[in-house]
Amino acid sequence: MKSPQVAPGEVVEKMVGEWKRSMLVFWTLSLLMTDEMYGLAIVAEIDRATQGKLRPGTSTIYQLLRRLEKRGLIESRWERSSQGPPRAYYRATAAGREVVARFVSDVLAPDSPIAAGMNELMSRVMRLMAQGRP
Repeated sequence: MKSPQVAPGEVVEKMVGEWKRSMLVFWTLSLLMTDEMYGLAIVAEIDRATQGKLRPGTSTIYQLLRRLEKRGLIESRWERSSQGPPRAYYRATAAGREVVARFVSDVLAPDSPIAAGMNELMSRVMRLMAQGRP
């Protein structure tokens, strides 16, 4: 079966976009584990923390929040705003906090085999990149 031809730059942009979207789930859930927030505040915090490298759109974040709430990972409450219409504030549920805790311990913790494997792989990749081989 022959794959459709796609311009190399387009493939790269699509793949990087997929990775960023998957990071957005963990990032959003982690933020809501630390503090109750509304959608635009989540967008602003991610944008600030990543220096604009991960900049979710408003519709993207609200679609994600709906999916997370539907799965029982977050819950919302409405509050009046002095600057416009009422806002939905979100926070992680016990299940959402467990997802973050598991991801941190299974993937990000320094003693995790996944983190150790990724660190080893990234060292090899960085050496190749330093040699000018992307």
